[in-house]
Amino acid sequence: MAASTRAIAVRPDDGFAHWHQVTCRDFSTTECRRVPDRGFRARVAIRPFGPLTINDIWSTTAPETPIQVTRTAADIRRDPRDYFMLWLPLAGDAVFAQDGREACMHAGDIVLHDQAQPFALAFGARARAIMISIPRSLLTTRLTAAPRLTARLIARGSKLGALATSVVQRMAELDDTTPDDVVARLGTSALEIFATTLDAELMGRRPAAHERRLAQAQAFMRARLHDPALDLEAIARAQNMAPRTLYRLFAADGTTPMRWLWHQRLAKSFAALSEGRVIQVTDAALDAGFSDLSHFSRAFKAAFGVSPHAVLRRGGARD
Repeated sequence: MAASTRAIAVRPDDGFAHWHQVTCRDFSTTECRRVPDRGFRARVAIRPFGPLTINDIWSTTAPETPIQVTRTAADIRRDPRDYFMLWLPLAGDAVFAQDGREACMHAGDIVLHDQAQPFALAFGARARAIMISIPRSLLTTRLTAAPRLTARLIARGSKLGALATSVVQRMAELDDTTPDDVVARLGTSALEIFATTLDAELMGRRPAAHERRLAQAQAFMRARLHDPALDLEAIARAQNMAPRTLYRLFAADGTTPMRWLWHQRLAKSFAALSEGRVIQVTDAALDAGFSDLSHFSRAFKAAFGVSPHAVLRRGGARD
């Protein structure tokens, strides 16, 4: 089965109103100062890529009327879609502000953006970027501190940043005949690269003993995702520590042991469905430690914005 094809959602001859309608429909509900159609040109190409969506966007405007976008708390209440966006500017400049921080983006930089928090975004007169949509749970299972890393610049001189950008550009260039299972695996691998880059470039180093104990606890939990009876006391006992100590380990990343475990289970089920490694939704749920299928379906859709059956069909598996 061929990979999902890229869709051209905005063409250069479409006006500003159409551009704003498409970005609200496909990305997030925002407010935007109107830009006159005269001098405005834009293109938006959207391509599902396994667990990710790769959006190739460019725009030109008159210098005196730049595109200025805001997303307020009221917009978020009306539109609860819960994704991170990873920006990789290719040309021109843009300024992104969120959570009291401001990042001035240039070609080759990388910036993380959280749709669940208010933000402001302004494009220069000419700008092009690849914007990658990442469901929240898929990034926070790999990097629990992700919400604290928004609007923090990874500059173009970063070697890891250059690697991440190169991977995305090569992925975007793949033709539409690439099989779905290959696309899904590449998307999952790219997520690991993004999380590693953000962690290495933006996170302060913690004591080695903390890192070692946290990694051991997480490895123990990952190996037992299939066990629905796994609880805080069992994890702490296996790690020879008190439950409150286990809490402190995970609190440094802004999460709790059971919330982290929950996200890992959802991510495991998503990978199994999207990569066609199961033939029924029930198999993915049980393998990830979910015993209540109705609860699993609700949690899955809340986390990823799509039902598990839809992901299974998209992955090319037989329901």
